[in-house]
Amino acid sequence: MKKIFLLSTLVLTQTIFATTLTIYNSNIALVHESHEFTIQKQDEHFVYNNLPNTIIDDSVNINFPSSVTLYSQVYKRKTLTLTDLAKHFIGKELQLKNDTTVKLITLNGNTPIVQSKDGKVFLSKISEIVFPYLPNNLETQNALDFQIKAKENLTTNIDISYLARNISFTSDYILNINKNKASFQGWIDITNNSGKDFKNTKVNLIAGDINRAYTYNAPVAYKSMVAATQDSPIAHKAIAGYHKYTLPFTVNLNAFEKRRVKLLEYKNITIKNHYLAKMSNPIYLMGERSSSVSREITLKRLDKALPGGKVRIYTKDDNEVLLLGEQSLRNTPKNTPLTLRVGKDFDTKVIQKVLSRTDTNKRFNVTIEYIVTNHSDEDKTITIEIPFYKRTDSKVISKEQYHYENANLLLFKIFVKANSHKSFKAKFISKRR
Repeated sequence: MKKIFLLSTLVLTQTIFATTLTIYNSNIALVHESHEFTIQKQDEHFVYNNLPNTIIDDSVNINFPSSVTLYSQVYKRKTLTLTDLAKHFIGKELQLKNDTTVKLITLNGNTPIVQSKDGKVFLSKISEIVFPYLPNNLETQNALDFQIKAKENLTTNIDISYLARNISFTSDYILNINKNKASFQGWIDITNNSGKDFKNTKVNLIAGDINRAYTYNAPVAYKSMVAATQDSPIAHKAIAGYHKYTLPFTVNLNAFEKRRVKLLEYKNITIKNHYLAKMSNPIYLMGERSSSVSREITLKRLDKALPGGKVRIYTKDDNEVLLLGEQSLRNTPKNTPLTLRVGKDFDTKVIQKVLSRTDTNKRFNVTIEYIVTNHSDEDKTITIEIPFYKRTDSKVISKEQYHYENANLLLFKIFVKANSHKSFKAKFISKRR
């Protein structure tokens, strides 16, 4: 006699030993679950249900004891529909929503054919039927059916791991500025759109871009680890080119739920304001052009790696919070200078104006005047960024000091007092290519 061992939702909840979610920032998660089961010698099938709708079924890795032989695996996707429910009530009396009692004769596709008490037969709508109960033998969950052969009766702990899509996390940051000081908070948003509830679950987050293949090989089983206490900060370490963050407490992450967890916090950070104006390449500039000035904020080197995300920058004025700007942040290693672009500075601008141009067929020769205006009530230093290649046959002549960043970017740092302007000239000579 063939016997199927079916794990009900109630039994699953009672026998969970450990569940771990390792979530990658590429919209997938590695799920590891450990449960205790009793397997009888006569069992030929082992059915594991309560699976996510988004499971990658060819990534399943299950560890049976040596006394159990695994032959095959079948993934049964099941989404309960009204038609599935109606099939179990064919030949029985049911109530319609208008309190009419009818007998469900059969289904014509998704359309029920019913008979009233006076013998009349007519078509109804399946949505009009009131079903009195949910049949016990109705499959309502996705399941994995493993064909097995057991040498003996045993009660054992079984580990299963699999990949699931639509479980993801994103990072975002809040920078609150107060003059030349700031606080910096990092947050993690974990979203579960897999269709499965995860209860009392340990969560790991992996920051970094993993290589994905179109055909995914089954991963090595992820071993459960003891969770840190709730008072501990989020544990973090670099591993194999990625960064792993472990929540210090287990969580309930229900289907289609989003949970927000604080990642890190720095207080009283010293910040520096920078102002940057990007100019045109002098070789191609004609006439006069006005350029805006961007405001940037540089933070000291932070001792924690930052997963990529969005940074929102705020300040206060008369105790009212103001949003200054937003910027996307890439994965940033620890001890890396962090520069954030706030937005365009309202009170400063730079005009670049061609004073003379004596180009020939072989050389460019142009003199440009740069006029930096500061209408604010504070002194500012504006970095003038000019794209101009540093070559043996090129030359820059100016009374203002400058330096090259890389070999193709010329930088002038111009100090301008409050409510004033400053101008300087530069001659650019370069051979035509």
